[in-house]
Amino acid sequence: MLKLHYILTQVLRRDLVDTLRKKRPGIPVEHFLLHMDNASSHTAAATQLEIRVLGFRSVQHPPYSPDLAPFDFAIFSVIKQQQKGQRFDSLSELPRTTSAIVKKYAWYEDIFRHWVYRHRRCIECNGAYFEKL
Repeated sequence: MLKLHYILTQVLRRDLVDTLRKKRPGIPVEHFLLHMDNASSHTAAATQLEIRVLGFRSVQHPPYSPDLAPFDFAIFSVIKQQQKGQRFDSLSELPRTTSAIVKKYAWYEDIFRHWVYRHRRCIECNGAYFEKL
């Protein structure tokens, strides 16, 4: 869990903030909303503190709703498919390879529309569990 938290905070600090500054110059980080699911690495006090220190605001994730976070319903499947069958000689290769996949994948517009659709579906179900879309 500690390694996962460390990787997550490094990605937030280095990759996400840098990418936002490049793609949306002039928009302060605190104007962005960060949406993660309720995984223990995301809800850990240290992760939440890091998010606040970086200036992000968070979107609450309903406790039992499946795959509402963009990385869960769109990015992870692409990463898993592209890394299927690969073997890594060291632990440092995995985040480097994963980061390269995410950087070349122009996901934000289509995934944002799908994110909105999934949240509307969740609202229609009053936050209750619903089957995968």
